[in-house]
Formats: sequence, structure tokens, C-alpha cells
Amino acid sequence: MTDQVATEEKSSADWEYVREAIAERWPQINRDELAECKNDSGDLIEFVKQRVGASSDEVESVVSEFAPSETVVDRVSQAASDQLHRASESAQYAYMRADECIAERPTESVVASFVAGIVVGAAVTALVMSSRPEPSTWDRVRTRSCF
Repeated sequence: MTDQVATEEKSSADWEYVREAIAERWPQINRDELAECKNDSGDLIEFVKQRVGASSDEVESVVSEFAPSETVVDRVSQAASDQLHRASESAQYAYMRADECIAERPTESVVASFVAGIVVGAAVTALVMSSRPEPSTWDRVRTRSCF
């Protein structure tokens, strides 16, 4: 656990170094506002571009020169987080749409759900019944005998 704290402190110090480089390059930027920016290259670039009249390439070169390099884990974590966020939004939209459909046509929704339940139940029953092994001839003879 102390390794994680040390890594976070080092990362925070690295980003403070980036903020200092930005403040030295563009002294007109408010240091308090700059300190409130997230520890992310994209956010810092957007913040600086909004505050100064420098070109995008110049801002990106300063930030990327001093910013700590992202590890593969950081990139994968960010991508997974983005995908999770998009999936969550899609699920919420689907839920809201289903709720609207049910509210618009409650009778049809109940009937459709009932029919779907019967179909799923029949399919599961058929799968279970077909997965039972057929008894062999020996098993049939043995069950008929009086032993």
C-alpha cells in the first residue's frame, strides 16, 4: 500500500512540474485555476489553449515535453473506463425506451412478456429433456426383471 501512495505522490509531483512549466511559459495564466485542472494532458492543453493565444502545436509540445508519459496500464484503464461509461449510457437509454414502450402499450407488453415466458420455458424444457441419455437395452432389461 505504501508503494501505491509513493507512486501517487510522484505522479502528483510530476504534474506540478508540468504546471510550473506552463506558468513559466505563459505567466498570464492564473496559477489557482491551473492548479484545479485534472492531471491529464488533454485537459491541460484545452485549458491553456482557452487562456492564451498560442497555437495548438505550441501548447501541445510544452505539455507533452513535461508531462509524465502514460503507461500502457493507464491507457487501457482509460479506454475501459470510457467503454464502461458508454455502455452505462446505452443501458440507461434502453431502459428508458423500454419503460416508454410499456407505458404506451401496457396490455400488449403483458401479453408479449407472457408469450415470451412460455416460449423460453418450452425451449428450456425441450433442452433438458433432450439432454437425458436414452437408457441402454441392458438397463431396460434390468429394470423389468424381478431381481
